Amino acid sequence: MSFHLLFQKAKFPIVFSIVFLLFGCQSSEPPEFGMVDWYIANGTGSRMTLNVYDKVCGRNHYRVRVARSTETSISTCANEAGKAEIRYSRDAGYSVSENPVLHDVISANQSLLVDN
Repeated sequence: MSFHLLFQKAKFPIVFSIVFLLFGCQSSEPPEFGMVDWYIANGTGSRMTLNVYDKVCGRNHYRVRVARSTETSISTCANEAGKAEIRYSRDAGYSVSENPVLHDVISANQSLLVDN
C-alpha cells in the first residue's frame, strides 16, 4: 500500500525525467564534413518534383518541388572534398526507362540543371 502511494507522488517527476531523456536522444551529431548548400534548377517547361537521396548521410529528401524555370535551394551532407554526393529521380508517373535514377556530385552554391 505504501509503495502505491509513493508511486502516485513520484509519477510526475518520473514521467518528466523519461520525456526529458527522450528529447535528448533525438538530437543528432553533426555530419563529419559539414553541410553543402546547393540548388536544383528546373530547365523544363513545367513544374517538377524530385526525390533526392543524400549518399553521404543516407537521407532522403522526398518530393522536392521546383517551379517552372526556377531554382530551389537544398542542403545535404558534404563528403571529404566538401561536395554533395546525390542520387535523384523525377517523382512522376513515368516508367523506369523514361525516369532513370541519376547520380551527381555537386559543389557548394552550384546549380544542378534538371531538364529531362
